[in-house]
Amino acid sequence: MNRTSRPLPDYELYGEPEGSGFPDTLHIEHLSVRSGPRRWRIARHRHPSLHQLFWIERGGGALIGEEGETTLAASSFLNMPAGVAHGFRFLPGSTGTVLTLPVAVFEPIRARIDPQGELLGVRIGRARTAPPELEALLAEQQGSRANRGEALAALATLTFVWALRLLAAEPQAGPEAGAGSAAVRLAARFQALVDAHYREWHALAPYAAALAVTTPHLTRACRQALGRPASAVLRERQMLEARRLLAYTQGSVADVAYRLGFADPGHFSRVFTAAAGLSPRAFRKEFTYDAA
Repeated sequence: MNRTSRPLPDYELYGEPEGSGFPDTLHIEHLSVRSGPRRWRIARHRHPSLHQLFWIERGGGALIGEEGETTLAASSFLNMPAGVAHGFRFLPGSTGTVLTLPVAVFEPIRARIDPQGELLGVRIGRARTAPPELEALLAEQQGSRANRGEALAALATLTFVWALRLLAAEPQAGPEAGAGSAAVRLAARFQALVDAHYREWHALAPYAAALAVTTPHLTRACRQALGRPASAVLRERQMLEARRLLAYTQGSVADVAYRLGFADPGHFSRVFTAAAGLSPRAFRKEFTYDAA
């Protein structure tokens, strides 16, 4: 009998299908929220568009990674880049916190504080106490004060600075630093370029040239690290901005198309409809209705 391995599921947050959208600047929750109801076992999966930091306060368990299992002790943290397959087997009653950032939010932070790319690989570190910003992040996420998004991003930045300093003081190779790390790093650099140039670079060739790789190599790396080709990453970023412009600005559909670098508004409408399942006008109307 021939057996084929089941593909790993791609999620936004665990259990929520990739593509369902990420509604906030970041997300933070206690470890027990998703692990407890699942008997402290999380099957292997990937988050193609999300970067996570796990703080294990008490208990612990095992990380089920691409190269086998690695022990997670109490008073430790785990840096998990987007696109890396992982699962967990926690000790019942373990406590901790999970911080999740969309790559579009995380990558500008990382580029400023981590030009060497330490956070682009799986890293495990030890600390006596949790970073103080975690409690502030929990409180800020649950509130609605002015400049909430900026506050969340600033607190997340401080949290990753905390992790980098501890990793620098006690460097570790990390359980996944070998296999797949080159693809993860290239995909992250590509996503950063996409964020900077998606309005004017609509083909993959200029991205590949800027990254000093061939277009097929870039596509393979994105498939390996993110579970989808480079062209899909670029189109998703364009359509994310299209949805934002349609929802939050008053410009015409043609104005939105031109702002995104589409010379033909009709072509933009066809692309958007294929991606969103609604025409730009129908999307705007539905969003306005839902908001009301």
